[in-house]
Amino acid sequence: MPAAPHRRCRPMARWPESSSLLPAGVAVWLGWMPGSSARSWPPLRFARDSGLVDEAVLEAVPAAKPARQARIPSVWDPAEVTKILQAVDRGNPCGKRDYAIILLITRLGLRGIDVKRLRFGDLDWPGNRLSVVQAKTGHRVQLPLLKDAGWAIIDYIRHGRPRSDCPQVFLRHTAPIGPFSDQDHLHQILVKHARTAHVPVGEKRRHGMHSLRHTLATRLMEDGTPVEQIADILGHQSVTSTGVYLKSSLGLLAKCALDPDGPAPGATR
Repeated sequence: MPAAPHRRCRPMARWPESSSLLPAGVAVWLGWMPGSSARSWPPLRFARDSGLVDEAVLEAVPAAKPARQARIPSVWDPAEVTKILQAVDRGNPCGKRDYAIILLITRLGLRGIDVKRLRFGDLDWPGNRLSVVQAKTGHRVQLPLLKDAGWAIIDYIRHGRPRSDCPQVFLRHTAPIGPFSDQDHLHQILVKHARTAHVPVGEKRRHGMHSLRHTLATRLMEDGTPVEQIADILGHQSVTSTGVYLKSSLGLLAKCALDPDGPAPGATR
C-alpha cells in the first residue's frame, strides 16, 4: 500500500526583486499584523535565516502596540442576576452574608476587595450613605446606601455575623473567624449560588464578582445614564475607563453602526 502523500506546505511568497523596498513596505508585504513584534513573527525570522533579508530589517520594522482594553467585558443578563439572588438561602448565616455581598456589588458597583474591607465606620446609617476608600485608586467615594442593600447588611449583622470585635463588616465563617484577606477570592461565592440557580457558568465565561460590576455599568449606560455619572459610581478616574462598557451592549453598538448606503459623514449628495 503506497504511503500517504505528504501535505504540501503553502509556499512562502517570492521575495520581491526590487532593492528599493523600505522596511515599512516589508511589513505590509509580509502581512505583518499590528500587536505582534517583528522579531517574533515567524515569516520575517524565516526570511532572515534564509538570507533573504538581514538583521537590519528586523530592527527597522516597528512593533505596533496592541489596542488597550481590547477585551469585551463579561456581563450577565439581568434575569440571571435576579435568579442568582433569589437562589441564595438567607435562612443561614453564610447565606445572609453572601446575599449582602452580591447585592452591594450588583446595586452599588463596589469592587470585591472594597466589599471585603468594608468597615462599620464606612456606613452612615442616618444619612443612608456608604463611604469607602477604594483600594485600587486610594480615593474615597460616597454612594447612596440603597434600601435593599442596607437591610441585607442589617440582617447579616443582627442574625448572621459571628461574634467578633473586627471592624470589618463581613467575616469568614470558618475557623479562624476573621475578616477576608486580600487573597480570598469572592468569585467562589458567586459561582456557588449561580450553580444553585442553574445559571450557566463555564470556562469561556468570566464569572468573577467583577462581572457583576460590569453588568451594572452596562445597564446604566443602556438606561441613558451619563458616562460621567457612571464613572463617579464606579470610582473611575477617567471616563475613558467607563467607555469600555459600550462594547458589552449590542443595543448601544447598533446605534454606532454606519449605514453603508447612506452618505459619508460631512458629504452631500
